[in-house]
Amino acid sequence: MKKLLFTLLFVPYSLFCVAQIDMQAHVGSDEGLAAYSSADKQAAYYTGAYAYDNLIVQEGNDLFGLLNTLMGNTSRIGGSNFSYNSLRDAYIKVDVDLNNKGSMIIGYYDGRSMNGKWDSGKTWNREHTWPQSKGADKSTPMGHDMQSVRPTWVKSNSERGNTAYGESGNYYDPDEVTIVNSYYKKTNLGSYRGDAARVIAYDYVVYGEAGGHKNSLYKGNAQLLSKVGSSGVFESIDVLLKWHMADPPSLTEAVRNDGAADYQGNRNPFIDYPELAIQMFKNSVSTYVVDANMAEMMWPNYQLTLQHGFIAYVTSEDGSHPERVAVTGASSRYDAATGRLTISNVTDNVTISTDTPAPEGIEDVYDVTVPEFKKVFYNGQLYIIRDGVWYDVTGRRVD
Repeated sequence: MKKLLFTLLFVPYSLFCVAQIDMQAHVGSDEGLAAYSSADKQAAYYTGAYAYDNLIVQEGNDLFGLLNTLMGNTSRIGGSNFSYNSLRDAYIKVDVDLNNKGSMIIGYYDGRSMNGKWDSGKTWNREHTWPQSKGADKSTPMGHDMQSVRPTWVKSNSERGNTAYGESGNYYDPDEVTIVNSYYKKTNLGSYRGDAARVIAYDYVVYGEAGGHKNSLYKGNAQLLSKVGSSGVFESIDVLLKWHMADPPSLTEAVRNDGAADYQGNRNPFIDYPELAIQMFKNSVSTYVVDANMAEMMWPNYQLTLQHGFIAYVTSEDGSHPERVAVTGASSRYDAATGRLTISNVTDNVTISTDTPAPEGIEDVYDVTVPEFKKVFYNGQLYIIRDGVWYDVTGRRVD
């Protein structure tokens, strides 16, 4: 039986100007791909020993070591031209508002469109995603890193303070902040949960130490695994990965990742390749194997997942999306219009398929007895397909 081949599109792409762009559109969605459609900058950055094909086969401390070296070697943040004050005038070229280009920037947490001209902190100030009091003092490179320190509406910044991120009591949850930008469409599940998780993971990789790996920027202040809990920076690694996977990189992140790299040299790899976070932290949480019916469909993206699941975009080589996707071992929701597949509540190894082989012993799954009909065995059940519509053996339509 011929199997249809699908691939997941997660890699961010380069920008061209389009009016009225949803800044929270996920870069793997149709709208995201239309607005950000070239991998040139990523390909130029991840080369040699740091090429994607080599990174994705690493895990845990080995992957940390490669990224730690790459981030440290390409960062210019330790130079005299970089400081906490220099961020103020640089945001206008980094946090670009694609719908109001020129002087407007996008604010952290609420997606607010703000005038990028510095007004001494009356409108917006600089939010340390990794708080100053917990290691990111503004006098150090970690405390004035463009990838980590974000322009934020004053009220949103003060509401967070230095509280650790999380979902339980006494934690700060960006989901509780109202998105005020009309170009952040609700259909794209707009949130800054994933943004926060990816910045914290970035800080750990650039400024932390694991397995004896550390670079010249190491000060001992970014040890994520010892800073979980309410007195640290994140509730748990499990929650961090949950936020990271449930809220994949958006155009807001992809655009500022490019801008931040232009500013200081290094990129955030978890925005470019979200699956690297799973490879790095999988030994710290319970993970499940993702077994796609068509190997090319899933590999190498999201080979492992958490109980919380993930979001993926399933797209064929001609740009279309399959009409239906079947999932076992977890709950799922699939939107054929965008190709977005949401996996949640994982209880076993996850199987994802769009074309299931016949059960053992069935020689011909497509036993065509009438020209316009097909009989299909699917997950042990017999279905009839006519003109693209599925019916069970009683003749009832299956949607």
